[in-house]
Amino acid sequence: MKKIITLTLITLSSMALSSCGGGSCPTTTQVLALDAICNDANDMSNYTPIQSGDIITQEMEDTVINVLHNQDNQKVACLKSGQASIIRAI
Repeated sequence: MKKIITLTLITLSSMALSSCGGGSCPTTTQVLALDAICNDANDMSNYTPIQSGDIITQEMEDTVINVLHNQDNQKVACLKSGQASIIRAI
């Protein structure tokens, strides 16, 4: 039984140390509310910019999110329905 616990702890430790791919892990994260509502005119000036590494999470079932490219070829997101947030490493 002691061997199993030791092997489990070693496995979990090695997974935790390698989880960032050898790079430095982000020290903090920021949670942003995705509250820009999609409009019919596709006026993207109020849409939320998406950065590389962002994680979009839905806060309610049946949430619909549109991810588009604006005129500067940057990804932006808006809500069609529901509630969502963005988790961003800083």
